[in-house]
Amino acid sequence: MESRYWVGIFPKRSRPMPRPWTDWVRLGAVAILVVGTLSGIVARDPLRRLATCNDGWPSTAAWAAGDECVGLSEGPYAFGLPAFEHVMRVIDEQNRAAPGGCPGTPVTIGVLLTMTDELAGSRAVHELEGMAVGQRRANDTGCVHPMRLVVGNLGDYGDGAATAVARKLAQRGDVVAVAGVGLSDQTTAEVADLLAAEKIPMVSDLVTAEGFDQSGSAGDDPDFTRCDKNITYPRGVGKDYFYRVAFRVAAQANALGTVVPGRPDFVMVPTGGSDPYTCTTLPFLHRQYGGDLLEVKFDAEEPTTVSQTARRVCSTTKDVTIAYLARGRDLGRLLYSLDEAYTNGQCAATSITVLSTSDGNRLRTVESDAALEDLRSKALASPSFTGGRVRLLFTRVAGADGPDQGNPQWPAFEASYAAAGFDLAHIGDGWAVNAHDALTTVATAVRALPAASTVQRSQVNITIGGFTSPDLAVAGAGGPIVFDNSGNRAGPGPAVVRLCPVGSSGVRPYVPTVEVKPGEPMPGCPRGA
Repeated sequence: MESRYWVGIFPKRSRPMPRPWTDWVRLGAVAILVVGTLSGIVARDPLRRLATCNDGWPSTAAWAAGDECVGLSEGPYAFGLPAFEHVMRVIDEQNRAAPGGCPGTPVTIGVLLTMTDELAGSRAVHELEGMAVGQRRANDTGCVHPMRLVVGNLGDYGDGAATAVARKLAQRGDVVAVAGVGLSDQTTAEVADLLAAEKIPMVSDLVTAEGFDQSGSAGDDPDFTRCDKNITYPRGVGKDYFYRVAFRVAAQANALGTVVPGRPDFVMVPTGGSDPYTCTTLPFLHRQYGGDLLEVKFDAEEPTTVSQTARRVCSTTKDVTIAYLARGRDLGRLLYSLDEAYTNGQCAATSITVLSTSDGNRLRTVESDAALEDLRSKALASPSFTGGRVRLLFTRVAGADGPDQGNPQWPAFEASYAAAGFDLAHIGDGWAVNAHDALTTVATAVRALPAASTVQRSQVNITIGGFTSPDLAVAGAGGPIVFDNSGNRAGPGPAVVRLCPVGSSGVRPYVPTVEVKPGEPMPGCPRGA
């Protein structure tokens, strides 16, 4: 009885029966469903961002937009772009060191730029280097508030990422101002309005098109009829919060007309009206020279049309002047095509002078695209250019590109640039200078605020808006900076310079220029060192 009792309580173990094959089918179906569900979740925001950008770290600061990474970075993360790794490491080091050198409350400044858009090219690296140098100098001896930078990559302007990046930056309560903002583009207008809605002051370094100020450039009486219809910048951008240190195109057209008073024989423009840089400049050039200028067009999407335009220009038997109103991306191709025509005996023009607005500075910069760099280098070394038969004149985008009496800050800027480990050749195109000066404008405003108080966006904005007279000017590397009531850079307009052949001057490590003065003969380029 006793043994039967225990057996009843603890029955013998038996081997488990094998599962029917249908159970395994059900289990497999469940596994497939779980994996598929997880894959679907990972493909959605925000988890998709974790798997694609941020160098694998679990953060939603950066995310994928098309084939690139966009978003924000405060450290060495360079959005997977090797060209930006050095400057992002420098910014990371300066961000870490900032609290130790300044007695006041800390501030965070946003930097917005496109690192990959084709209209920026390799110059975007120089732009960010200029910002880093501005931070370096802001946190140097005599600083009040330690300044950290958070960098926002806006990506390619066609993929819609720019406003999302700006919105993410605006959501950060510690950001008291933004430097950079972007290029002359409708998307930039949307970014500026988004930031202004959050009462964030902006100092743009490179935007030059009309309409991109607080009043829609009303004081210049612009004509937007050649521009696209679905645009907002004719009404102005960033009302009460937008400023820019680059010279607007109205001032550039006036500067060109002052040094070259004779009417251009041709105005070379791209087809379409989607680019504010072109569509807002062209009416000013017509106005400057009395209207009814002969326009020759090319398709910016089809490079061969540039060569066709060059052949048309070459059919004129005299000294020819071309006003080139397009992005500098295609300017090297034009100069090279003109030289080809001369070399092949197919150009009747006795000489050709090309006038360009500030995007002509791009020819001073090594292109990241190998094909464009090949055209640029061949154009600047071509017999027609080195011999002076083809000349290029353009307006500076910055106040200066070297030391002179009007910009005593230049030596310190250049020294800081080198001390940061950056290549001094990157200064030449003016983007680094303007980027430095945009950030310096913010830093100057921040330095004026009490050390013991937390810096507010409104305080920074009101202080920047007060930089309106020579005695209150910002001491920029490119010269003093003051603003008019619409946030435009005021004071003397940009200089017009002639681009010289590579190696014609050993003074500075980049493609040299000589200034063209009103009423004086065309200056010659210095002989090679």
